[in-house]
Amino acid sequence: MRNIKFLMYQIGLLGLSLIFMPILFLSSITARLTRGTKNKPRLVWGSVPIINNSYWSRAMVEGGFDSKTYTTDFYPSINKRQDWDHILSEEFPYVWWPIKPYFAYLTSLFRYDIFFISFYGFFLGGTPLRFFQSFFFKLAGKKIIVMPYGSDSYVYRNIRSVGLLQGLMMSYPKASMQQESIYRDVQYWVKHAHAVLPGFMGPDGFGRWDALIPSQLVLNIQSWEASKRNSLSKGELDDVVIVHAPNHRGFKGTEFVIQAVDQLCSQGLKVKLVLLEKIQNDEVRRILREEADILVEQLIFTGHGLNGLEGMASGLPTVSNLEDEAYVLPMRRWSYFGECPLVSATPENLVDVLRKLVTRPELRAQLGRAGRKYVEKYHGYDSAQYLFTNVIDYVCGRKESLINLYHPLLGDYPNRSPKIQHPLVNNRIVD
Repeated sequence: MRNIKFLMYQIGLLGLSLIFMPILFLSSITARLTRGTKNKPRLVWGSVPIINNSYWSRAMVEGGFDSKTYTTDFYPSINKRQDWDHILSEEFPYVWWPIKPYFAYLTSLFRYDIFFISFYGFFLGGTPLRFFQSFFFKLAGKKIIVMPYGSDSYVYRNIRSVGLLQGLMMSYPKASMQQESIYRDVQYWVKHAHAVLPGFMGPDGFGRWDALIPSQLVLNIQSWEASKRNSLSKGELDDVVIVHAPNHRGFKGTEFVIQAVDQLCSQGLKVKLVLLEKIQNDEVRRILREEADILVEQLIFTGHGLNGLEGMASGLPTVSNLEDEAYVLPMRRWSYFGECPLVSATPENLVDVLRKLVTRPELRAQLGRAGRKYVEKYHGYDSAQYLFTNVIDYVCGRKESLINLYHPLLGDYPNRSPKIQHPLVNNRIVD
């Protein structure tokens, strides 16, 4: 009986899509014909409620763009309602939920000109019309820029790092049974998007990037104050506080962080571990500013995420895995990543890396200052405005290529200010 009900439900959704097909077709043509000429295009970021969409949109608003977020909902345990503009769960209150995505997509054709999306797509990603999205966008004269965030685009069999694959299996095992579906989404948008910006995820099966950039993530630098803690502890009298956010434990290697701190404590060092879990971003900001000495972001994935930027913005020495040269070397060679002062560590050498940071407060301070400067240079709102203005010019035909946008020799942006100086060699602490 349950299978019959599910089948009937799916048939009903298919019927809905058939009803909306001609409506979307005519609306796309109308949107194209009625769009006036304006100096700056209207931007939208969605439809998945990752906080990056909010940061990117706010950065572009500060840059003078008409920019909005439009997402299915938001995550109240870590974000606030004021972080977002339009939320589908609040719109069209008298419309049956399965129909709402069609309404959202349709009305957006008239509201916006450039769509910044994930590989999930924009609202129609969960409908039978998921592979018609690009057709309607292009018929309406819209531009599509795709940036992955993880679960929307990781096809496990295409991941090059076995360690990363194991971490994903630990945190997201169900995705291994959805590979074909995710693969089709990735292939579809790789072919049809006007630009694809995968960052450090790029080598893992996308086969396309329009700009080689380690990370397109940004922060509002003004809201992140560098720590004034300046602890001189060497782990002898006072605790050195290590912070870690275990929101994806297998993916981040949380068990190895806990083990490493326990081992340092057993060796007589005064070290305290604080786990940041299911707390509001404001509280994360306060803890990093007032209580932390070191941030361990993650040990499995090659690269960094938003939390790594938060640690550096807070003036903390920040640890992430940057050991796989197949991923990292191209970023150093053809982008600005050689300036990055993240400290590289793996589960196998974390104890040694943390010991050096715990016992050398002057090194912590030096790395903290460099990290703050790095985020100010490459991950502030002005950085987002530079990146996305160039991307917009590219997708609108005003710029020929983005491939050397951050080239350390050929690109303008890395040379707009002095190189970030830090004591690391290939992100490793030298004795």
